[in-house]
Amino acid sequence: MADVEPGSKREAPTTTPEQPNNRRNKKKKNKWKNRKEFLDDKNRPNKKPKVDPATVGVRGDWEPITKSNEQFEMYYQALGLFPGDEWDSFMSTMRSDLPATFRVVNSKGDSIPLNNIMKEQHFSKLKGVMIEGKPCPLPENISWYPGGLAWQLDMSRPMLRHSEELFSLHQFIVSEVERGSIARQEAVSMIPPLVLDVKPHHTVLDMCAAPGSKTLQLLEALHADGPHPSGLVIANDGDNKRCYMLVTQTKRFNSLAFMITNEDATRFPNVKVFDDKGSLVSLKYDRILCDVPCTGDGTLRKNYAIWKKWQQAQAIGIHKLQRRILLRGMDMLAEGGRIVYSTCSLNPIENEATVLSALRDRPDFRLVPSDGFLPQLKRRPGITTWKVMHNNGTWYEKFEDITNPKHLKSIAPTMFPTDAEKHNLQHCMRVYPHDQNTGGFFICVIERKETPAESTPDGAEIAADEKNGEAKALGPFSDNFHKNTNVLVDKMTWKTYHGYKEDPYFFLNPDADCFKVLKEWYQLSDSFPFGNIFARSKVGETAKQRNLSVACSRLRDIIQQNENKIKIINCGLRLFSYCKEAFSKCPYRLLQEGAHFTSDFMGAKIFEVSLEDMIKVLGPDTGVAKHTLKPDLLEKVNDLPTGIILFYLPASGNVPAIYSCVYCTDGGVKAYITEDEKNHFRLILGQEPLMTKRELKKLEAMETHRKKKIETAARIALEKIALEKENEESKNVETTEKEAEAAPEV
Repeated sequence: MADVEPGSKREAPTTTPEQPNNRRNKKKKNKWKNRKEFLDDKNRPNKKPKVDPATVGVRGDWEPITKSNEQFEMYYQALGLFPGDEWDSFMSTMRSDLPATFRVVNSKGDSIPLNNIMKEQHFSKLKGVMIEGKPCPLPENISWYPGGLAWQLDMSRPMLRHSEELFSLHQFIVSEVERGSIARQEAVSMIPPLVLDVKPHHTVLDMCAAPGSKTLQLLEALHADGPHPSGLVIANDGDNKRCYMLVTQTKRFNSLAFMITNEDATRFPNVKVFDDKGSLVSLKYDRILCDVPCTGDGTLRKNYAIWKKWQQAQAIGIHKLQRRILLRGMDMLAEGGRIVYSTCSLNPIENEATVLSALRDRPDFRLVPSDGFLPQLKRRPGITTWKVMHNNGTWYEKFEDITNPKHLKSIAPTMFPTDAEKHNLQHCMRVYPHDQNTGGFFICVIERKETPAESTPDGAEIAADEKNGEAKALGPFSDNFHKNTNVLVDKMTWKTYHGYKEDPYFFLNPDADCFKVLKEWYQLSDSFPFGNIFARSKVGETAKQRNLSVACSRLRDIIQQNENKIKIINCGLRLFSYCKEAFSKCPYRLLQEGAHFTSDFMGAKIFEVSLEDMIKVLGPDTGVAKHTLKPDLLEKVNDLPTGIILFYLPASGNVPAIYSCVYCTDGGVKAYITEDEKNHFRLILGQEPLMTKRELKKLEAMETHRKKKIETAARIALEKIALEKENEESKNVETTEKEAEAAPEV
């Protein structure tokens, strides 16, 4: 290195042999020579204390949660929402635990018999049951929910989960939830989809769908008239991880008119479809559910952490996001369509202020009176006057009153009730916890009066080349439509996404090799929608397709025209899955989730069975020998090669038709369905459910917990006895010493 004069910008560092100028040699000296010494050191930082094996699995004496927040109480008292003695009733309800609620899914054909089974076999057994020295509360029917299919149990979900007395009821609910026949959902969360009034022909968008309980209600309404509606539901969520939670929640419904997307709701892209003239136009929605993110202070009864975290600044900070989501939804609504805006918050900044500002910006919308919705639901009208509070406690009645520059940065003019009397905010619905022992919620229904000019967010418009002659030449759907579309897709640019990058959707040719095999094995009719079958693959038709799914024609249109502009997480209904040759002679096995759809097109490998044979097949996993079946069924299945077939029990009375995939071998047959599906069918047919692996595991855990609890109680009792004995001995010693001191000296 060249010498550098002192005082220059770059001066040579001075080094000595004792302190070399080399960062690699500057190693931090630790007092531990190796990892064993580090682990054995009791005084090392972040050392975890040893756990007493006797206390593992035993619930500890945790400090009680402080259910109070000074700013929360001061804010809502100042708003005057609960006058007089009502404030005490409101706060006492907010500090109590939220009851457990669930409902029976109403579009699988077996909701009424399942509801009756639940009342006769489970609810009736709770009479006289004592839990922790108190009578067990009986489930109550939620009066305002249609059909009497929703229930409320006045105990918290943790108590329902851990109580030994309620083990049978809890396991029944869990099993039916896994099967998709029961949905666990908060009572007030059921309101928005009901007032949205979805019909089977509607095009529906759920803008902030995860975790999916409301989306499931939308699907129920869409399929109210049967499994093949003319409408569809698109469920969107901006969080990639929550989208997969949404997949888990909704896949149990098995709909071919359903799609999940992962997009920012404030900039949801314009979905392009063909109109009657063959031109690409933006899709308009008949119904939109806008259940936006919020502070969640209406959920204090179950989300205890909010008691500690709640601040007014949260509502001020999220108001702009809520407003942008609502405005984007209003722009995508069709003429005469309906949008429902809802939050689980009681704050007018998140509720009436957001709705009012959106109505001022969109004069072609109006609020729908809520009096006719759910007559037995106790609700309060929306408020028309309120003040805005900054997080430091400063109140403002008008935006013009703000003089503090820092407050002007956070508080917006859209938060104030300007011209509130012109927009009928009293048509909104406020649900308070102390009215019907629920959580807090806000709901309003907005309708579009006329068709406004189309509004498109930045980056949402489909590429210009889709609008030119090449795209228009494709025209409406035809048998080879997907071939032309693949050419068009190649010219598009992939959008950059956050999270996992999904495999593309590839619609198969009707003459694909896999269809030839399926036609031969299942004798699929010519009316089977081969043009709507797709697979997820990066290499297209050249690879072995692991799963074959079906989508309705409208979804096929949307996927083919928008796949590279919208991130699609999941779509359609799975029908077939690839399997090994040793498992079946046919390389694709029939899936239970799509059996109700495929059965309409099967000419072979589907057999009508008697009630006795169906009950036999739905028995234990050991299977049923073929010779034990009835002669007419034995004659049909005796010489079948190894593979999946379908057993069908016709509907009878209140019992719906039952389809069960069956694995047929040379020696016997066995139901090839999940344990929960099997137990559900057994209940519907009047049979006792079988013990599942989940129930066995739960029973073992409860028994282990009970033993540890007894051992811990015994250990504490022994320690108490030893301590009492030690204290008694020390008292005897003290008494002896005092007597010796008091005795006269000889």
